[in-house]
Amino acid sequence: MTAQTAVSFIDVCFFGIGLYIFKRLLDSRRHTSPLPPGPAGWPVLGNLFQVSFEKTWEALAALGKTYGHISSLSGLGRRYVVLNSSEAISGVLEKQSSKCSGRPHSTMASELVGFNDGILFMDDNDRFRQYRKLFNRSFGNRNSTAAFNPTEEEETRKFLCSVLQKPEDLVDHICIFSPAGVIVLKTIYGYTVQEGRDPFIELTRKIVTILSLVEAPGAFLVNVIPVLRYIPKWFPGMGFLKDAKKHNQFLADSILKPHRYVLDQMAAGTAIPSFSSTLLDGGVSREEEEAIMCTSMSVFIGASDPLVSAIHAFFLVMVLFPEVQTKAQAELDEVVGSGRLPSINDRDSLPYVNAVCQEVLRWHSITPIAIPHVATEDIYYDGFLIPKGSWIIGNAWAVLHDEFTYPDPSVFRPERFLGETPQPPPQKVCFGFGRRSCPGSHLAEESLFITVAMSLAVLAISKEVVDGVQVTPKVDVTSGLVSHPKPFRCQITARSPAAEVLLRG
Repeated sequence: MTAQTAVSFIDVCFFGIGLYIFKRLLDSRRHTSPLPPGPAGWPVLGNLFQVSFEKTWEALAALGKTYGHISSLSGLGRRYVVLNSSEAISGVLEKQSSKCSGRPHSTMASELVGFNDGILFMDDNDRFRQYRKLFNRSFGNRNSTAAFNPTEEEETRKFLCSVLQKPEDLVDHICIFSPAGVIVLKTIYGYTVQEGRDPFIELTRKIVTILSLVEAPGAFLVNVIPVLRYIPKWFPGMGFLKDAKKHNQFLADSILKPHRYVLDQMAAGTAIPSFSSTLLDGGVSREEEEAIMCTSMSVFIGASDPLVSAIHAFFLVMVLFPEVQTKAQAELDEVVGSGRLPSINDRDSLPYVNAVCQEVLRWHSITPIAIPHVATEDIYYDGFLIPKGSWIIGNAWAVLHDEFTYPDPSVFRPERFLGETPQPPPQKVCFGFGRRSCPGSHLAEESLFITVAMSLAVLAISKEVVDGVQVTPKVDVTSGLVSHPKPFRCQITARSPAAEVLLRG
């Protein structure tokens, strides 16, 4: 053996010994780091029936008050780690996002219905990064979304005309004709919504309904016991298999229909420039076309319902907090005047209206706990071990209603975000965390702003009067992936005859 060979052999030995010691130290750390605290559970079942599936975010926030900003639960062998503070969310989901950007495996939603092809449920892989890259090209910042400003403004004006014409149908107007779905269809597919019950708007609503149904916590036992999917459909209790097949076919058709619309318009030379047509222009491979098709549908699904929820919440708070409406309208009158409608270009000149939008996103959590992340390797935070495979839940509702960060959290107070010491902006929480944050947040914020600004400029929103008595709406929200205010009644009129003329153009 030569001297050089001997040295190389010794180097290898020392490297091996060092690697062994390093692994033992890691193993030692794993064994000495406890799991995040939480309530004791039953054998096997764990805490499966100890947390309510109705407004789960409130139950998880209560857990945080007992066990701290990081806690954990278990159920049928699965570990659930709950983060109830901005510090914990930042320390895990943002600073260690490379270790926890995976998505949980949902047998019903992903495998049986087919939502795994969408960016919301896809794992952090090459395909996911390809989809996000496509999306960022058109919606990555305020400059890239500026091309859609005229569409947002025109569709908002149409929406408010509908509201003024039949204010008693406010919920339907928000769900069907609001800028949320209309703008998304126009920007993604170049599609103009038809008067009456538009087929693509109806398609959106049905997909969102299916998504909320199949993603509801505890709704399907097959998510806990995946082997149930292989039991024959005729067996008692297996009705979910028939529903899954029906939902899967509808989802497949829904992805293809708007895509075919774009292709047909491009072939006829009548396509309006849009996200899809721009990416398809010049020819693409079959794989690229599938990526564009699935990315477009992901935007379609992911943007419409949260915006509907936010707009609905805005009308509710204007009824409940009339002093906010008065102050915002005074700012609009001073900055914009009465001779025109506000535009997105006015955004930087309307700090109080912007603060109203921020407070809407804080006061009403659109996605209170959103879609959980999955730890793809062991994570250590604050002395605790989050084991690989754990589902990590960032409780946005708990953060945005933390009384230390936001005093009197149930009070709608836009002033929180103004002055020399503003409270933290809600956007970093309500639009997701780390690598899974919403890439379309810029477009969502602009759509919400123009809806709020135009509504305040031309509408007077107040409590319904019954037998001469004002009726205060009850504040209540739905459970599900996206939370909506429950239907309420209010009174909506034009601020003035001149405002109505201005709106109707």
